[in-house]
Amino acid sequence: MKIILLISSNKEITDNIYKLKSENLDFVVVKTESYLVHYLEEYLPEYIIVNIPVENIEILNEYVKKNPAATVFISNFIHLQKTKNPKFIHINELKNINDVKNVADIISKIGIENKNLVSFNNYKLINQQIISVFSLKGGTGKTTVSFNLAYYMKRIFDARVILIDLNFCEGVSDLSSYLRLNQIPNLNYYIENPDDGEESLKKSLIIKNTDDIDILFPPLHLTQHKKLSILLLNNLFDLLRKFYNFIIIDLPYNFDELTLESIKISNSLIMVSLPIYSCALKLSKFKTSISSSGSLNKLSILNNPYNFTSISKSNFENISQNPVLMEIPYIDSESREFIKFDNVQTDLVDMNREIRKIIDKYLII
Repeated sequence: MKIILLISSNKEITDNIYKLKSENLDFVVVKTESYLVHYLEEYLPEYIIVNIPVENIEILNEYVKKNPAATVFISNFIHLQKTKNPKFIHINELKNINDVKNVADIISKIGIENKNLVSFNNYKLINQQIISVFSLKGGTGKTTVSFNLAYYMKRIFDARVILIDLNFCEGVSDLSSYLRLNQIPNLNYYIENPDDGEESLKKSLIIKNTDDIDILFPPLHLTQHKKLSILLLNNLFDLLRKFYNFIIIDLPYNFDELTLESIKISNSLIMVSLPIYSCALKLSKFKTSISSSGSLNKLSILNNPYNFTSISKSNFENISQNPVLMEIPYIDSESREFIKFDNVQTDLVDMNREIRKIIDKYLII
């Protein structure tokens, strides 16, 4: 018998919840968070469905920490920064008993399908993650790593994946050039029309087909960078969490407040460096500026796209004071293969083997 603790003040739901009880599911209902700790301690639920704005989210964070088998389904109207925990599955607000039934049906399938990903109707159950890719200088292959990461997460999990290019510049971005794509639509529409919410997001996206990742390009003018405030950025990620299992951010290599905020709301940070002394030295200084982010999964990889005469991995680690989890070797021109996007060959080198290793060993919890 799976115990589900439902936290909801919706009368239509609470009055009809008895209809969903079955041989393998038992619902316990609480209408406010006042007695949440008591109910958690008494019933030790395996699943928690949160359909109210919880003020003290740390209660739930602490519960899943002590009970690693527990999973929390939490409505999207609760702010993103408070619910970064990978054990939290973000869903739309439950408005009626049928919405609760959809979630209950997913829970019923867990254990029957022993997989990382369980699909049911319009829901996907997967550890939702925001992954930022960052480098401290240009030319490291950061954008290539970012695209490969999004591309292979889509193919491995058949999940909804978006790649966000935050490399603001004057004119066409590197990613747009590599993909040979028009950079319109882009983030400009959302920046200028933030009150339109989901509609402004949809009008900003490059969506090719269901088999490919979605892309959010930066505006074509650098001046728009100043208009993207921290508040707008956080609201953007709140919207994206409604629709995507994986959000991959290609960060600029300038360390400004938008970069720092993106790192703060990420579950994982992949730092891409060239295997050279100057990169190791920069990384040693950068490490101290993000050391306060205790819950951040930090991954350092070395990429050698230009066949530099490199320092060894051990020397790089000694200088940067940062463990290197993977080295991506130089690929000569005869051995290079390029990724296809929307059935068109791109200028992005295919890093299939290395990226799959990163996903499997370091990113999927």
